[in-house]
Amino acid sequence: MENLKEIIRKNRSYRKFDHSKKLDIGFLQDILYSARMSQSAANLQPLRYITVADEDIASRVFPTLAWAGYLKDWDGPSEKEQPVAYIVVLAEKESKFSQVDAGLAMQNITLSAMACGVGSCMIGNIKREQLNKVLQVPENLQILYVIALGYPVEDVRVVSMRETPDHKYYRDEDEVHYVPKRCIDDIIVGEF
Repeated sequence: MENLKEIIRKNRSYRKFDHSKKLDIGFLQDILYSARMSQSAANLQPLRYITVADEDIASRVFPTLAWAGYLKDWDGPSEKEQPVAYIVVLAEKESKFSQVDAGLAMQNITLSAMACGVGSCMIGNIKREQLNKVLQVPENLQILYVIALGYPVEDVRVVSMRETPDHKYYRDEDEVHYVPKRCIDDIIVGEF
């Protein structure tokens, strides 16, 4: 297993996957263990999950998602590059801290996946009503996010925000995906 720092460095938002390499429900359950072990505000544990590894259901989830808002001339992955699995993050409708819990759980899920060489993309731009119908989400739960999963087939590189005009990710003519990040000196505002 790689060290945690290296896994974090590799854990990018991947949007192109090898659609021929499938993931099964057992793998999704394994990485959900890390979500179950996440910290939870007041330990209320309001999150629930729907796992999707079935090819037919996955093909019905895909059109409910929007991809890469900053890439205006890209409509999302081609059929051969679509995710092969999804984890849908749900919360009890009345839960107070579900957004905090979702962030913690999703980070654990994506790091666990990346440790196995599986890439992910956390998606919040969702046609929720349509996805509710596809997955028959129970009435007491609401869809928060969808995590798309698969073996990545794109080159995603982190660059210094000092080298780019702003924070927006972009692709070059070779389809290399660049993600600007602030330098450590730019995020520390005090040291005592």
